[in-house]
Order: sequence, then structure tokens, then C-alpha cells
Amino acid sequence: MTVAVAEDTTLLMTRIFDAPAARVFDAWLTREKWQSWVGPPGTQCEIPLLEPHVGGRYRIDMRMSNGGPVIPVGGVFKVIDRPRKLVMTWCWDGDPARESLLTLLFAERDGKTELTLRQEGLATLANRDDHGRGWAGVFGKLAAYLAGHSEAA
Repeated sequence: MTVAVAEDTTLLMTRIFDAPAARVFDAWLTREKWQSWVGPPGTQCEIPLLEPHVGGRYRIDMRMSNGGPVIPVGGVFKVIDRPRKLVMTWCWDGDPARESLLTLLFAERDGKTELTLRQEGLATLANRDDHGRGWAGVFGKLAAYLAGHSEAA
């Protein structure tokens, strides 16, 4: 996995997944699949809202293993171009000042998928770095999920 920084507070990450682009893409837009791997290690997530169409909303409730408060994340889907591109807002629910834009690009390479994540609008360098650590853990969980679920695209 590579992590790069663009424009100071923009996070840019790339990772190769051992699955076709359609499978990796669909893991983001099917409630049961997304719920199985989303959230950094040490969290259990529920997705009480998922409207997978442009203009549709989503909500993820992250429960930390240490018993801390539920962290609600939500947003709106801006672009859904299966299996190439997914763009959505990403925001701590109820705090529009912490909204960022998440762009995911899925490029198929010999049956594998190069996933590039770009998160723009993060408020500080520390916030960018925190999100980078979180997404690195999430990508690890996604890789494990894809390895354990070999259904066809």
C-alpha cells in the first residue's frame, strides 16, 4: 500500500486487492458486505442507512471495542460509476464543519484491483494523518473480507 500526501490536508492512498474491480466496488455498496469490513480495527460497525444511488445517503455507526461512545459517520453519494469510481461526502454525523469528500477509483489490473482513495477537505494535518491510519486498517479488513468471500461479481 502506498500513502501520499497532496495539497497538505488531502489524503491519497493506493492499495492492490486480490479481486476483480466489480467485487471490490460492490463491497462498498451492499449493506451486508460493507458492514462486514468497514471501520478501523477495534470497531464494530452497523449501517442503519444505505441508499446506493447518486443523491442517496448512508450512515455508519462505529462502536469502539473499548466501550466508548458510538461514532456516527454519514454522507451523500455524489458519483456511482460501477465498477470504476465512487464519490461521496464523509462527515461525522451532525458536524458539517468536519465534512470531507471521499473519491475512490477502482482500476482492474490482471484480475486484481488497484484502489486509490483520495480524501479532500480534512481540516488539519493531524486529522489527515488520523484518517490515513484509519483507512490503512480498513483496507486491511477489506482485503481479509475479499479473501474470505469469493462470490462472483
